[in-house]
Amino acid sequence: MGDLNDVGPDAWVWNPNVDYLSGWRHARESAGRLNDALRDAGLDSSTVWAVPNVDADGRGVVRLAASLPAADELAELLRPRSTHSRRREA
Repeated sequence: MGDLNDVGPDAWVWNPNVDYLSGWRHARESAGRLNDALRDAGLDSSTVWAVPNVDADGRGVVRLAASLPAADELAELLRPRSTHSRRREA
């Protein structure tokens, strides 16, 4: 119970013994840092943004939402880094 595909209040039953708010606060901080980085990379915040949420166990998660063109632009920005990382591992 509680993987990243189960994010959202409609995906599971709320448990009154789980501190969802704490997980969401941590996710909000991470989402803010990610949104700042996306803006610094030149991406338009109206087309790509990080959204804080929690999973069924109360752990914070960050979902990335993007229009299709923005997702493609982000993929192009990340591709050189992933290629560089693979070369270092080899």
